[in-house]
Amino acid sequence: MECSDMNPSWRPTGWEAPADSRLRILLTGASGFVGGGLWTYLAPRHEVVGTFATRPVPGLVRLDLRDERRLAELAADGFDLVVHAAGLVPLEAAEADPALAHRLNVRPVEVLLDAVRGSGAKLVLLSSDNVFDGTRDRYEEADPRSPVNVYGRTKVAAEDLLLAEGGHLVVRIPLVFGRGPWANTFLARLAGPTTVARTDLVCAPVYLPSLGPALARLWHRTGVVHYGGSDVVTRFELMSRVRQALDLPTRVVAAQGETAGSACRRPQRLVLRSTSHRLLGPDLDSALAHLAGRHT
Repeated sequence: MECSDMNPSWRPTGWEAPADSRLRILLTGASGFVGGGLWTYLAPRHEVVGTFATRPVPGLVRLDLRDERRLAELAADGFDLVVHAAGLVPLEAAEADPALAHRLNVRPVEVLLDAVRGSGAKLVLLSSDNVFDGTRDRYEEADPRSPVNVYGRTKVAAEDLLLAEGGHLVVRIPLVFGRGPWANTFLARLAGPTTVARTDLVCAPVYLPSLGPALARLWHRTGVVHYGGSDVVTRFELMSRVRQALDLPTRVVAAQGETAGSACRRPQRLVLRSTSHRLLGPDLDSALAHLAGRHT
């Protein structure tokens, strides 16, 4: 089943069909895992120009975020909405090269803001729960940010640029799981004979196909919004249940603490909740039934 198929059992809680007219949208990072999920939902409903960096995908245009002139020219091409889902995502990669993380996660936001200023286009930045330190039971939009890793610090810096400008939107999302149309970053974690998953990392993960419909309900807002999943689970529980639902041959092994040699700290409890809307991702049972093709 395609990710764009709308089955009520896994729609975000509180979902209603968006009333927007057809929009012209620039979607950066459309070849990635999260960006691909958004592309699958948005492309049939709007006029979408999606970008890829190193993974060619038919219908997408090539864009290196470090090519600032090309990025600016593309963003200034009369879009109603610019959804920025590109950047350096792996936490370990950002930790290993903070300068590259800043160049890919912060500087492009400056370029995009300059490009759309005065055009009437809105910039929607996909941010992360890693802007928080993981010491609270849950995080709402107004809670203070205190990132513990380089990736989180770059997301804070990018958010600050957008919020200082006004009129744009930051959407913070947690760990996203599911099957992407082109990139399967999440399921790749379960590809080996064993999958190490921590029992001391807690999250409220979001099912990828629910992200597009939720974004379409939120992008008329400005400021900061959170979109989290319904269920709160450990990484170990999530990976174990995905393995079981898909009958994968890997063995999920419980672990605690950072792995030997890891220089990247991870917040221990990241549960995103919102004070401005009631949308939540689908419950884990419904999402896994859909992922496994057992929906009705």
